[in-house]
Amino acid sequence: MTRVQVALLPRDGFFCKDGRGWFTSASGRGHGLEWPWPSTILGAVRTAWGRAEEDRTNSTLDLSGWVTRTAPVQLGPVLALRRSHATPWSPEHIAWPAPLDAIWFEGEPMLQRLDPQPPELTTVGRDDDTAREALWRPSVTRTDKPSQLPLWWPHADMVAWLAGAEVRGPGRDALALTRRLQVRVGLRDEELTAEESALFCHDVVETLEPRAEWAIGIKACLPGKALLPTVSTLGSDARPIWLEPLPESLFKPPAELLAAFRQGSPGLRIVVVTPARFESGWLPDGLVRQGSEYRGQVAGLEVVLRAAIVPRPMHTSGWDMAAGAPKTTARMVAPGAVYFLERADRGRFYETDALELWLRAIGTRTEEGFGHVIPGVWSPARSKQ
Repeated sequence: MTRVQVALLPRDGFFCKDGRGWFTSASGRGHGLEWPWPSTILGAVRTAWGRAEEDRTNSTLDLSGWVTRTAPVQLGPVLALRRSHATPWSPEHIAWPAPLDAIWFEGEPMLQRLDPQPPELTTVGRDDDTAREALWRPSVTRTDKPSQLPLWWPHADMVAWLAGAEVRGPGRDALALTRRLQVRVGLRDEELTAEESALFCHDVVETLEPRAEWAIGIKACLPGKALLPTVSTLGSDARPIWLEPLPESLFKPPAELLAAFRQGSPGLRIVVVTPARFESGWLPDGLVRQGSEYRGQVAGLEVVLRAAIVPRPMHTSGWDMAAGAPKTTARMVAPGAVYFLERADRGRFYETDALELWLRAIGTRTEEGFGHVIPGVWSPARSKQ
């Protein structure tokens, strides 16, 4: 297997359709994703590698050949990247999904942390799971409504947040992708007039800005020694993408975060950065209920789950190009979810743990790029204990 690190640059934008049909909200309207699912990116990598393999062997793969020859392709971490034009790639260009343990009130200079504490009251939901009822919960002292945070965070802000430092609230230059609506129409050959049944429109996510451009950074394992081409396609309408090599340093943990773990952290935060699929829904694989706690192994660590800030599940599907049919819809934990853990032996988490957890994949379907996480320090607050 050959390991590669490349950036996929969709300079013509991309359209990666979500699971809704064309006629769900408006006639002939296709809804696109804010960011491609890892499985979609894996499909683009398999396509690129297959085309390169055809050129290398001077042959054409049939349907069964495409399926069998490209099946060993595996996708690792997937990163959103944004850089100034004509700038070499570096870690500072990473854009991270916003962690859900951050909250911001307009007018305040700094973000606030949602720090979980032991519960004082039971929930109003089902009480058939004592471990779930015992999970710690964050509380906010202010009664006014918080402002919405950007979906993407700059690398420096994310590293500071994970290391326990203060982070300023979003400014006017907050990271965001823009969309436009593209209309397509089919023509009658005889009359050169519009064919109403072929009139439709869909979202296009633009990746080029006046002074910057977005890209998708990936690590992948490819069969044999074949390399990827410099041009390929991505998404529902096969828009062209440019492929550039990435430095290995882009996927390594930042020194500031490792320094925060050097003296030992009493708790650990795990932030999900690509959609994660767990057998028990929101609960990470390896954790099981033991009395009034969730205990077990996560990424090789014996831990106790103290709290979880998890949004509504996201649903991923897609189109199986080989089978010519839609893929089974899966419920995933969305990026930005945060899990708060302590060691089962009440020990501390150190730099070696942070190294092991950085962009580690947990859960299932990890070979498709799902389930990658990053660590952060956490100091548990035990009120009234």
